[in-house]
Order: sequence, then structure tokens, then C-alpha cells
Amino acid sequence: MRNPITPQTHPLPSRIRRFLSFVATCLPAFLMPPLFAAVNAQSARPVFKDTVTVWNMDAAKSAAGDPVTVSGAITLGQPLGGGDRAASLARGGDGIAARFSGGFLRADRFTTPKGDRLTILLRIKPTASLTNSELFCKHGGHAKTSFNLYANNGAIGFQIGVKGRPNLGADVRLPASAIEQGVWHDVIARYDGRQIALFVNGRRVASAPASGELRENAEPLIIGKAMRGDIDHAAIWARALSDDEIVALSGGAALVAKNQEALRPKIEAVTGRDGLGTVDQLRAARDLRAKLAADPHRPRYHLMPPDGYWNDINGTLYWKGRYHVMFLGRQAPDTQTVLEGRDNDHPREIWLHASSADLVHWVHHAPAVAPVFDGSMPRGIYSGDAVNDAPVPTLIYHVPGQGTCIATADDPDDPELVRWTPDPRNPVISDKTAPPEVRVFDPTAWREADGTYYALIGNKNGTPGYEGDSNSLYRSTDLVNWEYRGPFYKSDRKWTAAHEDAACPDFFPIGNGKHMLLMHCHQPFNSVHYYIGVWDRAAEKFIPESHGRMSWAAGSVAGPETLLDGKGRRVFWGWVQEPYRPTQVRGQTVASVTWGSVATLPRILSLFPDNTLRIQPAPELEVLRHNERSLSSFTVSGERDLGGLSGDTLEIRAKITPGKSGRFGIIVRATPDRAEQTVIWIDPGKNTLTADISKSTLNPAARWTKGRAAFLKNLPRDQHHVTEQTAPFTLAPGEAADLRVFVDKSVIEVYVNERQCLTQRVYPTRPDAKDIALIAEESPVTVEKLQVWDMHPIQ
Repeated sequence: MRNPITPQTHPLPSRIRRFLSFVATCLPAFLMPPLFAAVNAQSARPVFKDTVTVWNMDAAKSAAGDPVTVSGAITLGQPLGGGDRAASLARGGDGIAARFSGGFLRADRFTTPKGDRLTILLRIKPTASLTNSELFCKHGGHAKTSFNLYANNGAIGFQIGVKGRPNLGADVRLPASAIEQGVWHDVIARYDGRQIALFVNGRRVASAPASGELRENAEPLIIGKAMRGDIDHAAIWARALSDDEIVALSGGAALVAKNQEALRPKIEAVTGRDGLGTVDQLRAARDLRAKLAADPHRPRYHLMPPDGYWNDINGTLYWKGRYHVMFLGRQAPDTQTVLEGRDNDHPREIWLHASSADLVHWVHHAPAVAPVFDGSMPRGIYSGDAVNDAPVPTLIYHVPGQGTCIATADDPDDPELVRWTPDPRNPVISDKTAPPEVRVFDPTAWREADGTYYALIGNKNGTPGYEGDSNSLYRSTDLVNWEYRGPFYKSDRKWTAAHEDAACPDFFPIGNGKHMLLMHCHQPFNSVHYYIGVWDRAAEKFIPESHGRMSWAAGSVAGPETLLDGKGRRVFWGWVQEPYRPTQVRGQTVASVTWGSVATLPRILSLFPDNTLRIQPAPELEVLRHNERSLSSFTVSGERDLGGLSGDTLEIRAKITPGKSGRFGIIVRATPDRAEQTVIWIDPGKNTLTADISKSTLNPAARWTKGRAAFLKNLPRDQHHVTEQTAPFTLAPGEAADLRVFVDKSVIEVYVNERQCLTQRVYPTRPDAKDIALIAEESPVTVEKLQVWDMHPIQ
């Protein structure tokens, strides 16, 4: 049996070998031709001495002679030539590769190394995009996984399973674009008992905390299923290789350093440049400000990030006279951190923070909670909430791969709450030790009058009989030690579908002896729904009595949050999204849009006497009104143009008495020729409120889908998109419609009789899309009063 990795070369006469050794010693490295790359192989070759197994790709067996099964199109034993051969030898390889053309290798008799140490190596050169499958694994599903190097949904990742824990023990990933086509890559994954780490070409690109002994399974070992291209060699060690050994297996320190520096421009395109001077920073700030001011779709009087992209609203609280709103932004490590391998360049979630004294004008503070850029938080900080009624301002949030965490304000006497510190005991609810039915995910928490804390965790609960949306209830006396109490409520299919969930929950009393559970739903599209019901404290269960929604297909509201302010009001905000392809809508990448989301206007939630939801725009918004124009007591039949009443940052209020039949409404963001327009319809016959966006833009890329790709794949292509958002709304006989429409560039919010609200994004292309008009089909309607105000910007 030949050595695990032995270069296949012909022996040279001893005097020639001595001469080559002299040349290699005396000449500077940069003068050495490619032939001499093999000289460096000595630094890599010893690393292979204690491998568990090596696959040289020269035959259907390992280097130790254990057979492998060839499944599908693979050509083994392909000699490499020129620089490819030299590079293989320099890494301890033998200059032999296999061409994978849709097949894979399977080793049925391979046994996972015991213990909590492992390193795997795969040297590959893809010739096509990686497919959703395994690259190098003993897998069999999350519940059986021992280790798995994989490609999935545009990412390459590494995951392990450990004994005594359900599903995965740890998982890291990075964009698959890090593995370029037509280029050799040394992909190494390591588990050292404390963390898993993924290396590409000697550079650490992703890591995550991990502990425990590797799970053993009877699944076959698979090599190469996810790729088409060449594999030089694959290897497994029952130990954690050192960083120096990984560098040696990746071509040596000089090459790794050279490759890392060559990556700097790509990394800076994501992370930004380090070390900018004050003059450069000021110029960039001025340029950004000018860019934002020139954007025709950027709202002017809604709360939004000063830069970058955000999503879920989080951590809302009222403290010492100030309203606080936090939201998920994006941040990447600095370039040097990435180059030194301490973290990857993937932008990840961070809690941004703004506060206001009047609900209208906002101050943006430093981030409240940020990930640590040491590889331990590769996906950042996910959603959560402020703990309701906590004596010290406290945030509760989810960290993927860790669990539920908390942070407290450093100075509770500071109304702006600018500094927060994560608890050193985090995670306070670990996703590694939670019961199997619990999905540790975005939390909320509150304090009862007797000092007991409760938390809602996750968006589903796996207890039999609790299919569909639900949460897991936890109880604590100190916010650190939590006890699982079971599923929080039982959903009913008369209200929600089995695929819906209860993410980003917010639970609070809303009057009339009732509680409200407000939730984000992921499927089939991002949306908001809610229950109103009874909180049975003794049984520790919530009993839903009614269900409602705040967004519908083509709608824009998701990621909701509320707070109780000093006036006793329940104030709501939602995340106003863009269509699913904002890059097409505005011709920019998500990283460069400078804003990608907006908060709804603050809404006041309460209950009518019949326990239905009342929704009002916060009266504080009236301070933005100016230049009022009004009309009174007139009828509308067909379309009535309102002449000089126009604009794209407006509040419009119209009180309209319906006719005998037919729908009626208001047209906004319209061009004079009506090539572009958005129509808000009230249809008493169908009991609906609709935003008709079929002509809202001439941009063919600005389309609204019915849902995510997984949902759309079951529909014919011509049914993937929608042209209106429709909500239920009923006018009582003889009741007039009190319409309040807020137009803010690309955001439209519609309130009707304080009983229903629609939020819609629109993207007119023409600068003259500012007309407003009233419209009535079939019977004329009577307009008691129409008021239009321009609205001041808030930033």
C-alpha cells in the first residue's frame, strides 16, 4: 500500500537532487519557477500522517484501500498538469484528480471519529454553480447528522450533530460566491470542542460556538454530490488541525497572505473601507445626504433608517418621557477583521435605535445591541422586544445558534438610553437544551404585578395538537433562570392556515378585560396578524376569541411592535417593506439602496365596546400639517378631478356618504393622463377596502407577488403576481365613510372609520404623478367635507 498522499514522480539522480536543493535554498522565492512548488510540499505532507482516511481520487477506494461506490458520472484518476499539478503537490496531494459530472462517491463502511474533535478537507474546482446538496458528509437529515459540508440556497456551510441534542449542534455558512467557478479552492472545516470553523484557501471565513461529542450514525459518507467539476483529494482527521497546519494544506503562508490581500477590494465593497479620514467621511456624508434628497421614492415624514437597510421593528418602550423604537439594521465587520480571519464579511443583523419626545421627530442613536465580530455570531442579532413593565429597561432578543439573550440599560436615569450591556450569562434560554417541541426564536416578555416574568419564545410549538401558529411560554423570577410552561395557545384552522406562524410576538392588555397577541407571519408572505382574547393566568394559557390581519397579498406591513406610553395609549409600529425585488424596482443592490424599509406612522390601538380593534393615526402627526385646502358639500359621479389639490407628501381626509350602489373612493399618485395612478376603493356591496395598484407604475419590474418562491411554485406563472391589496371592511346601513389617506412618496396609508387600515408601497415613474381625484361608480356619492394638507418632512 502506497502512502496516503505520495507525489507520483520519477526518482532523480542524487547530484541533481542536491543541485535543486541548493537552488531552492539560495534563490529568492519570487524567482523560482512553478516546477519548484513541489519543494514546499514537505510542510504540508506531514499533516497527512495521522489522517483517519484520505481519498486520492485515483481509484474507487481510499488510500487505505477501503472501497467506495461510484454513483453516476465520475471519471477517476485524471492527471493534473502544469500549475494545477504543482499546486496539488505543494498541498501534499499527488497530482491526480477526479472529474465529477453529476455523480458522487459513497463510502458505506466509514465510521465517524469518536469524541469532540474533527477536521475535514476537500480540494475542489467547480465548473458550475453548486447545487443544493452535500459536498462532504455523514448526514441523513438534521436528526442524524454527524458532519455535513454542504451547499444550499446560494450558500456553502458546515454543520455538525452532537450526542444528546436533537437536530443540529452547530451550523455556519457563507455565500456560495466565495467558491468561484474554474478556480481551485481548499475547503477545510474544523471542530475543536469549542467551535466549528470553515476555512477557504487558508482563511477562516465562518465560525460558531459548538460543544459536545460528535453524533455517530450508520449513514454512508458522501463526497461531491453538490458539484460538477474536479476534486483533487478529500481527507478526515480525528483531531482539530492548527491554523498553521490549515495554512500549509492551503498552499503555504505566503500564498495565503497573497490571496487574502487580493480579496481586499471585494471585502471593502461589502464592509466599506477602513481608516477613512475626517475629510473623506464628511464628503461621504454630504454625498449620501444629496443622494437621499434626490430619491423620488424616499418618504419624507415616516420614521426610517438614516442609511442602509432595516427590517423588523424591535424593542419599543416608553421611558422617562421618550419613545424608543429599535429595528434590525445591517452591519459587517471591518475589513481588517475579515482579512485576518476573525470573522467573515457577511453583513448581519444589528439593533439600531431611535428615540423621540413627540412621536414625530426622531433622534438616531448608536446601535443598542450589536453582534460580536469574532465569528461567534455569524448571523448577528435577530428580533425581540423590550420587557414590558421591567423596573430597569431590559431588552430580550434572539441570537441564532445560541438562543434567547437579554441586555439592560447602563444608565436608567438617562431618558435617551444610549448604552446597553448584554448579560454575561447569555443565552438565558439556550437553543441547545430547549425541549424538542420548542423552537427558540424571536421572543417577547412581560412582568406581572406580582413580579413574575413571562416570555413567549418562537413562532411554532411542536406539541401534538398545536399545529400551525403558536408560541412556547416560559416563566422566570429574575429574567435569567427560565422554566418552560408549555404551548401558549392553540390556533384554529378557521382563522389561520397550518403553514402560518407567530413570529415576533407582542402580548399586552388592550382594554375590556382582553389581551392582544400581535404577530409576524412568514408564509406565504411577510404579514401581520393578531388575536384578541383572554389571558388565563392561573392556567398560564391564552384563549383566542377573534382573529384579524393588518396586511394582505401585495401589502407591505410586517414585523410589528407596540408600547404603552405615559398617556396609557397602546402605540403601534410596523415594518413597511418594499416589493420582493427592490433591486429591480430602483436599480440598486440591497447594500446600496441607502434605505430599504420604513416604519408605519404611529397608530393607537384600542378596542371598541364590541371588542373589535380600533386603529387611529396618532394625533401628534397633525403638527406636520400645513397649507390646508378644503371643499365642502358636493357630489361625485364618475371621476371628479380636484384641480389644484395635488401632491406626493399629503394627508387627505374625506367624509363620504355612499350612493345606492357601486364602489367609490379616492385616486392618488396619478398623472394627468392617468397612465399612472393608485385607486383606493370602498365597495359596500362586497364589504371590502382595496388599494388598486394595477396602474401604480409604468416600471414593469415593480410587481407584487402572492408569496415566497416555495408557495409560488405550486401556482401557474400567470398567477404569481397581484394587482391589488384587499381587506375586509363593512359600512353599516346609512354610515358614512371617514377616509384618512396619508401619502408619503412611495408609502400610502389608508384609515377608514378607525376600523381598518391598509398600507401600500407604490413606485410611480413620472414626476407629475401627483394628482388626486374622487371617483364613484354607478350611483353618485355625497362628500360632506374634503381636506388636504401638505406634510412637513421630519428629517
